Amino acid sequence: MDQPNQNELEVLRLLWNKSPQKPAELQESFGWDIDNGTLRSVLVGMVERGLLTRKRNGRAYLYSPKVKRETQLRQTVRRLAEVFTGGSTGQLLMELAEKERLSPEELKQLKKIARGES
Repeated sequence: MDQPNQNELEVLRLLWNKSPQKPAELQESFGWDIDNGTLRSVLVGMVERGLLTRKRNGRAYLYSPKVKRETQLRQTVRRLAEVFTGGSTGQLLMELAEKERLSPEELKQLKKIARGES
């Protein structure tokens, strides 16, 4: 399955936080301006690709994510690892940790995870 594009990831983010939602609710919460026709096209495509489910509620449709957040995160990280580190998720995480400014609490949590204490 193709990776979701930026608009599709935003729809998923919104629906993982609150589901189900109508298109108008999604459009109102979208992180950037998206016109109604474009959003509806994105939603239909996501239903067809198995990323969302929709259920009729009166005259409107309610959309819910079909793919779990954790599953999509894992797939996205694997894809990033393929592109940037030849498939090594460990190397990808190390590079991110080196290049990003992590808070002391985040570093502490990473150390716990590394020790198997998550």
